[in-house]
Amino acid sequence: MDHLDAENMKAVERYALGDLSVPEVEEFERHFFDCPQCSEELRALTIFQENARAVFVEQDLAAISPSVHVPKSAAGWWRGFSPLSLMQAAVVLGALVIGIFAGYVVFGSRDGAQAVGEYPLYAQARGEETMVSPAAGSRFYTLYFDKTWEGEYFTYRAIVKDASGAEKLSVPVNAGAPGQAIHVLIPTHKLGSGKYVLVMAGWSADKEIELARFPYTLQIK
Repeated sequence: MDHLDAENMKAVERYALGDLSVPEVEEFERHFFDCPQCSEELRALTIFQENARAVFVEQDLAAISPSVHVPKSAAGWWRGFSPLSLMQAAVVLGALVIGIFAGYVVFGSRDGAQAVGEYPLYAQARGEETMVSPAAGSRFYTLYFDKTWEGEYFTYRAIVKDASGAEKLSVPVNAGAPGQAIHVLIPTHKLGSGKYVLVMAGWSADKEIELARFPYTLQIK
């Protein structure tokens, strides 16, 4: 699968919704781990799903406008409203339609949306090791960390290695704006429980250079 194929079949959206077949999932994941654009789109969509899910769970309709009174006869209900009020009502209606669509995106999958846990990682030199414990049934989790190296590189890659030093997976990442944490979205099923280290590598003019190491322990519930 190349990027054009992924776009044409809406692979990012369908993967997030659990709407791909097993062969399609395997093919997309091979592409996902080599494509910065799909990686970032999937991370953004997953965060959107979780945020929208939280809104729908925490907010009930009565809390939106508990003082609304509907007259016994709705005939001509719009009379007496100014054009500005009607325009504001249209905006609210538009927002409601968007909300309904968001709810469909969040709840419309076969498996349902799951929380996306976020876990901070710390440079190995600090001697801190994060415990990463994704929620039972979650499909993804996010690891994030601060830039701890000097200089800029053409491309970056996050490489996850196990305790023996064997490379288990790698993900292309964007360094982001100065002062912003770097996020790496990981499918939960890709790694089992154990000790890992996330290695950040940057590509210079002719070679890839190791920039930092972030150890963590993964505990799958």
